[in-house]
Amino acid sequence: MAEIKEKLKGKFIVFDGPDGSGKSTQIKLLADYLEGLNIDVVNTQDPGGTAIGDQIGRLLKYDAKGKMDVATETFLFMASRAQLVSEIIKPAQQLGKTVLCDRFISATCAYQGAGGYSVDEIITLGKLAVGDIWPNLTIILDISPEEGRARTGQQKNQKTKDKHKDAQQLHLIQNVIPDRFDSRPLDYHRKVRKEFLKLKEYYPSRIEIVDVSNSDEISVQEKILNLLMETDF
Repeated sequence: MAEIKEKLKGKFIVFDGPDGSGKSTQIKLLADYLEGLNIDVVNTQDPGGTAIGDQIGRLLKYDAKGKMDVATETFLFMASRAQLVSEIIKPAQQLGKTVLCDRFISATCAYQGAGGYSVDEIITLGKLAVGDIWPNLTIILDISPEEGRARTGQQKNQKTKDKHKDAQQLHLIQNVIPDRFDSRPLDYHRKVRKEFLKLKEYYPSRIEIVDVSNSDEISVQEKILNLLMETDF
């Protein structure tokens, strides 16, 4: 146990992947496990994780008026990350804490890449936004969009928040109504998955892909723990 504690000290680990892959669940399971070993853990998310990032995230997912250009999406995500790195990730690493993050630049490569934005330009913008604070490891939880949607209960024609009949009611909070990205067509999500699987070809930090299809959360957790033990950071 001392080995993994020393190995993960000050490390920045990202969980990413298609919708419904179980990222949030696996981050919580890992955080609980590490905290049980007295490892200091910071659990955050992208976009968000800061007050400014949360505002940007709401704009990206729910509050934008009209059609947002893919370049605008990309720049907004990078702005949120710049704040997240400055306010949360870098200070935590300097204190030797383990940072677990739900999505990062890998997500923009997949989602905005699937939307037609150059992944080379995404990487360039990412380097401007976060400097040298890249993940030590990004774990892609791979699942087909069909299975992912079945897991989340996503319906093909489910309405976005802005098109819901109660759109002006404040009780419509995040996760009750799918965001702009969740609500895109199945073909788009198939492209997103392909982009995730291409990340190893060009991403500037380590990528590992974990197949989570037809797997329960405990068996996936075991795969992740084994991966962490085997990884030479």
